[in-house]
Amino acid sequence: MRLFKGIIIRIKRGNVLSFISKNVLYLLLRTLFWTYRLEVKYVGGGQQSMNNIQGLCYFWHQHIISGMFFFFKLKARGACIVSPSNDGKMAGFICQKLGFEVLYGSSHKSSVSVTRQALSELNHVGRLCLVGDGSRGPAFQLQRGVVYLAEKTGKPLIFIECTAPHAITFKKSWDQFKVPLPFSKIFVTVHQPQFVTSDPSDVR
Repeated sequence: MRLFKGIIIRIKRGNVLSFISKNVLYLLLRTLFWTYRLEVKYVGGGQQSMNNIQGLCYFWHQHIISGMFFFFKLKARGACIVSPSNDGKMAGFICQKLGFEVLYGSSHKSSVSVTRQALSELNHVGRLCLVGDGSRGPAFQLQRGVVYLAEKTGKPLIFIECTAPHAITFKKSWDQFKVPLPFSKIFVTVHQPQFVTSDPSDVR
């Protein structure tokens, strides 16, 4: 029994379980991505491409999986800001495996270092992916850190509206998080860029 306990302790200290769980979640997500279908609409009409759209692209936490699939499918991933919490680090690992450049910070508040990294990435890649309402909400309310980044970088905010009609909804989560069912169609509307002025209250 003591030997068994010792092995468990060493596994935990070596982060083996964490490594395994991260990779299992990544493989599960990639499997789901393989089954999903995507339909995209650009507000304003015309045949556009995300590779030609630059700015701070954000979607709601409820639709993280749909939003990630959208950027992954179109190969327009860019960089993203992820919470430095334990859950955020797991999400960051998956994002990196999917091809995103990951910056660890917060959309609830923006530090000078995160702002500098974001500005560098925006100048280099031209696009930053964000969860608009952050990792703790309130749901569907744009966090002040996102608006702050838009003000400081002078880049527009672009709302990526995701809809997954066939999904599992976690009703006890703070935003009723959704996981689209396998073989679902995910609908995405890319809204027109909005530049933040001195009064950003009209931003979605």
